[in-house]
Amino acid sequence: MSIATRTAITLSALIGLIFIISGVASYDDSSRRSRESGLATLDHYARQLAQQQEARFARIRSTHARASELLRAELAGNPALDNAAVFDTLFPTDPRGGRRSADALFTGGNTVFGHVRGVGAFIPREPDLAARRRLIAATGVVSQLGEGVRPELESLYYFTPDNALVIFAADRADQLRFYRKDAPSTLDFQRQEFATVTTRAANPARTMRCTALRHIMYDRTGGTWTTGCMTPIDLDGRHVGSWGTSVLLDSLIPANEFDDVPGTGVILISREGRLIHHPDYTHQKKSGPESMLDLTATRDPRLAALWSFVQQHRDGNFLGEAEGLGSFVAMRRIETPGWYALVVQDAAVMQAESNRLILRVALTAAICLVLQALAIALLMRRRVGEPLARLIERTRALTRRVPSARFVDVDRVATRDEVAQLTHDFDIMAARIGSAQSELERKVADRTKALRRANLELKLIATRDPLTGIPSRRHLASEIDARLAVLGGEGHYLLAFDVDHLKRINEVHGEETGDRALINIANGIAALLREGDLCGRIGGAEFGAFVRADCQAEAMTVAERVRTGLYGLETPGRYGEMIRVTVSAGVTGASIGDRFDSLLLRAEAALEQAKRGGRDRAVWHRPAGRRQNTTMHSA
Repeated sequence: MSIATRTAITLSALIGLIFIISGVASYDDSSRRSRESGLATLDHYARQLAQQQEARFARIRSTHARASELLRAELAGNPALDNAAVFDTLFPTDPRGGRRSADALFTGGNTVFGHVRGVGAFIPREPDLAARRRLIAATGVVSQLGEGVRPELESLYYFTPDNALVIFAADRADQLRFYRKDAPSTLDFQRQEFATVTTRAANPARTMRCTALRHIMYDRTGGTWTTGCMTPIDLDGRHVGSWGTSVLLDSLIPANEFDDVPGTGVILISREGRLIHHPDYTHQKKSGPESMLDLTATRDPRLAALWSFVQQHRDGNFLGEAEGLGSFVAMRRIETPGWYALVVQDAAVMQAESNRLILRVALTAAICLVLQALAIALLMRRRVGEPLARLIERTRALTRRVPSARFVDVDRVATRDEVAQLTHDFDIMAARIGSAQSELERKVADRTKALRRANLELKLIATRDPLTGIPSRRHLASEIDARLAVLGGEGHYLLAFDVDHLKRINEVHGEETGDRALINIANGIAALLREGDLCGRIGGAEFGAFVRADCQAEAMTVAERVRTGLYGLETPGRYGEMIRVTVSAGVTGASIGDRFDSLLLRAEAALEQAKRGGRDRAVWHRPAGRRQNTTMHSA
């Protein structure tokens, strides 16, 4: 077998083994990640569900508390409650006995509480004066608060131990007809759970309590399910009524809440063991006995296992696989109603997601394994076997040209091993390449040194003034802008210097003398500045210095030191006489947002003031219209 064939077989076997090991590891990792991701999603939904429900019931509780406050306030300070005509107007008598709410309370009308709508009332028997006052006040409270909390809360009602009821539910499709029109005067709901949970015996703490899932009292079809929360109200130590809010089953959990998570459902269970919501057992518009929702006495094995699971985790926190339920579960406790919220997903559904991924990966890997084996064999033959044979022939021809005293016999090596032949040939080539590379490296090193020298010269040309050798205007502007951008403007000053009467020097002594004077001035400015200060030639006879100082006076002192220091410089004239050159200076301070150009404009304005003032002096920049009074000049 050729080298190409043996290599292809070996590589294919190794790659196949790697694929198998990777596949097993990927399966385990994918299963773990899929489970963790699925559990994280369930926990997110469970937490979100608990927060939403907690917010809903907290809203109901706060509304009931506010209703009690308003009722007490109305009873204490509204004289209209004692007006019998007001009571008769709101609740006219009914031929079947008792009283019902006026139609205008639901359709809309003006009352002692203002405009009222969406309210219905049922009063089975004639109340006493105190009960009348409470019913009138409750009407105003449910109307006022009911409008404020809709549509978040569907209803707000007040009911008494005497079976009287005042309810706000403006959005109800039945328009509260049962209570306004159909309810008989013999209607008694005191044995209903929503009434019993408000009694002192059942609720000694006098707090809000929520009922289990129940049929609506007046729905004879048994297909409308609701739960509700009730808060008793006591006056002078006596239970006089309760506030209530009902929540229809459909509004507890929206139908499409978990459509994006397959095989997932929501279960709500009360702490007493009543089933509030279950995707398989509770459906609006589906009748059934309420007794089937009592998990403590159910004979359904699934519901019994569900209640057993909840009892095991009564703290309300669970995330993982519930073996007894055959599902993955995320459970949270809803504190206000005392419910347990469970988001469940069938274990088979979660595992199926992982299995589908693994199946796709395994099928793809198998196809790739076969294809890569064929590809390796073909490529090794074409890319290795055939070129290797041609390479041996060429290297053999090349190495025959080398004297035999230096290298072993070519034919003897070729008949022994093709790899040894290539090694022999490449030793020769390596020697030749090494010699050529050494020469090339020497030439590259020489070229690199020359390039560095050229770059240094170009950098000096680009950043230095060709006459004076100090930084050019462009370089000075770039450095100043960079410092302003990093350090800000505070504490920095620009000094502009201009040689006095340079034109006269050029005319009398020649431009060569003027150039020497400029060079002396440039060197003098650079020498007189402090370490860290910048200087450069701005153009012509103008120079600039960018200095740091604690105040304006210090900056003016620096300018004056430079000016007086330059005063002593002398330049030989055309006929050997010494020429003394003076400079004028303009100074300005930098502010936030300044750049070189804006600083230079102000400094040159001050410099112009110095020239108009007689030259050979330093002037601080003052905005136009302000008195110029900061000037330093020679005696």
